[in-house]
Amino acid sequence: MYDPQANASEDGNFKRGAFKPIAILLGIALAVGAVVLVVIGLKSEGDKMTVDQIAKTRKEIYMLPKAEQLPKWRTWAARADVPILQQDAFAELAWEKDPEGLKLIIDKGLGSDDHSIRGTAATALLEYGSQGAAPAKPGLMKDLAEADDSDKPQICWALAMLKAPEAFEAVLAEYRAGHLSKVQKLDQNPAFDPDVLASMVSIDKLASLSGDPSDSVRQLVATVLSRTGDAKWTTQLIALVQDKSVEVAREAAVGLGKIANEQAMAPLLSALEKADRDSRSKFLEALRDGVGANGLILAIRSVSHESVDREKFQTKQLFDMMRELEDPRGADLLVKYIASNPKPHWKTEAALRLAEVGDVRAVPTLGWRMRQDPLKLYNKIDDPELMQDDNERVVAARMLADLAILYPDKQAEIRSEAESAVLFWSTDKPQPHANGLRFLAAVSSQAALPKMRAWANPRVALPKEGQQDFPQDWATAQSALRYLGWMKDPGSWGLLERQLARRPNKVDATMDSLMQGGLAVLGMTLRALGVGAAHGFAQWGDPRAYPDLIKYIEEPMNNEQSRLEACFSLSWVATDDEMKEVVKKVHDYNKPDPKSSLIRGCYLEALIHRPVANATDGLLDLLKPEIDVEVRHQAARAIAFGGLTPNATQQLKGMLKDVSMHSDAALALLIGSDADTAGAAVASYNDAPPEAIEELKNIYNQTFGYWSDKNYDTGDVARWITNAQACEHVNVNGALQDWPKILLSRAIQGIEYDNGPHSITRVQFRMRLMADALGSNEAKTRSAINILKFMKEKGVLMALRNEKGLVGDLSRQAFFEVMNPKVVTEKLPDAPSAQGGGGAGNGNQMPH
Repeated sequence: MYDPQANASEDGNFKRGAFKPIAILLGIALAVGAVVLVVIGLKSEGDKMTVDQIAKTRKEIYMLPKAEQLPKWRTWAARADVPILQQDAFAELAWEKDPEGLKLIIDKGLGSDDHSIRGTAATALLEYGSQGAAPAKPGLMKDLAEADDSDKPQICWALAMLKAPEAFEAVLAEYRAGHLSKVQKLDQNPAFDPDVLASMVSIDKLASLSGDPSDSVRQLVATVLSRTGDAKWTTQLIALVQDKSVEVAREAAVGLGKIANEQAMAPLLSALEKADRDSRSKFLEALRDGVGANGLILAIRSVSHESVDREKFQTKQLFDMMRELEDPRGADLLVKYIASNPKPHWKTEAALRLAEVGDVRAVPTLGWRMRQDPLKLYNKIDDPELMQDDNERVVAARMLADLAILYPDKQAEIRSEAESAVLFWSTDKPQPHANGLRFLAAVSSQAALPKMRAWANPRVALPKEGQQDFPQDWATAQSALRYLGWMKDPGSWGLLERQLARRPNKVDATMDSLMQGGLAVLGMTLRALGVGAAHGFAQWGDPRAYPDLIKYIEEPMNNEQSRLEACFSLSWVATDDEMKEVVKKVHDYNKPDPKSSLIRGCYLEALIHRPVANATDGLLDLLKPEIDVEVRHQAARAIAFGGLTPNATQQLKGMLKDVSMHSDAALALLIGSDADTAGAAVASYNDAPPEAIEELKNIYNQTFGYWSDKNYDTGDVARWITNAQACEHVNVNGALQDWPKILLSRAIQGIEYDNGPHSITRVQFRMRLMADALGSNEAKTRSAINILKFMKEKGVLMALRNEKGLVGDLSRQAFFEVMNPKVVTEKLPDAPSAQGGGGAGNGNQMPH
């Protein structure tokens, strides 16, 4: 759908574009399912079908199995009396790549008396691809001759997709006018790709247009020549990098950065050095998005040394861009840069960039940095800001831990290069940082084990009633207990048990008690010990901890937050049979009093993190109107998280008809069913009031906060994403449902740091996904690239798009979609606050 608010531009720049007023008015009608289309369509068809009747028709079809939907959509595709549903049908058939649908789109769409129908039909052909839609070429050429401003861009783009050279001049004219940049797919995602336009003619033909008077055409030429990376075009690119238009020049810079020989680098570096601050940023962004990390590293040669501040700003800008991109292809140049012995801060930054792309060659430099005190390494004149904290070592320790986890086969090598340095840092301060302990646990440091035991069991007494200061020894104990469990030190099992039960019998450590008397410091200390011991058991994963955790959870005088973390930990130690006992406990704690509700909710948390389908089916009876609404939401999540059984799916489908159960049933189906059923669950809101779906959005938004390696291993993440994407093509009350994809994408992008036992960091996840994308399992390849797209991992996708075959094809499309996102103006729920392992706080962090 065209954007009526787009800024006018007469130069045809493919980043901006323009429309004549009539094109704006008519083009609005081309978006399938847009609310304004409903209004325009209804005016044209009088009293034939009301808005409610159309919504009801959509719902009836969506609720059918996919095989039964297609004949219904084919019927509507053949009918011209209800244009809205005919265009809906074109979209649904095209998304399924239905062969019979293609014939109907050609026969009934192309040549239609209604230009909006022609435009939608032409757009639908994009879904079939150049080979599948080839039979449509004659009809498109005929429509092109008769096209007006409302359908000509779509028709031209369909012909571009078909690589029709006879239409090139007409397509180029639309491009010059700025119309093609606004063409959208049926789901309103951007469609324009300069590579598609370039594929219509030979590259030599395009190169001949390098002197075209249109800025947009010269930009297209620069873009296409740059993407080849062929030194053959060096002369043209050198001319274009000096173009009066910075948009043209920056696209040419990409090509010179790819060629990267001395002939190409001299004018590129000259352009960077001469550019003003804004233009330089545009050049660097083009290098980042076109060449990747190697282009940014080469650009270090262009950094100005006129002043310390300018040098610092420009170098930081480059390293920040590398961190945003995280492109593994830059690793070799980073290693060379480190070997050149740059200033300590940039040497550290380069090593961190290496570690972020999972390169173990970062370890020696990071190990070196762990021994350097910032007060001695930096000075007050050149680096005053770097002396103010120890963040470089905090991050370096985190990266070292990630590398140790990623490379278990190189654990001995990593330990020899960094163990003593991290242990030095950890013991050089009054208390160690959690990231240091994490690394020492990850490399199974025997040298650190005595210290770890001492940190987990301080010799100082517990705080006394009325004490005001929080002893740092006890703050450290929380992390040390977790990492002792990670190390699975046999001699420390009893210590975990003792610290879990450390609360004196008469002390009430609940939050109410902490707020009322002088027990705040003692209570928070006991909370920290409970969390640390519970997380230690979770890391260990031994069923022997099950009875200890159950006892701790059901003791009402223990702190509520640490009991929630114990429930989270329960999911990592319990057997499948024990998880069935947990389901029974959820039913047993059914009284309305707060203490019973807390335990019930706590056990539901365990079931969410460790779903056992045959066990969680037993929670279906909690989806009743008389059950507390928060309990229902948690039960729906627990039922769904590990995937639904056929029995659960059928019962939940039935609940969709109950207004009071609609949201919980839809939530469970959206998370745990297959894509078709998830789409149908969302489509069931078609005849509901507009505000009804807002509750579903809110509870879905609160669902994803903690990610573990198991979520990926079991295929849960892939299912959640597939189901969310299925909703993009579901029309509810005149609007496509993008919100599940946006909310889930936002949540999955939140993966960054260690977030509790068995959590997976972004570095670890990135490398696992890249490995699976390059593996021999096609299903894993597709899933991995889809998740990388969801995470907006531009650097990895740039690297993978150079691969041959399926990997390259999928990655190129994924990268295009990341770089050309759909603009969504729909109001969405705010992102939920960050949570720890079990929802009560991040056990990996501690005060300093």
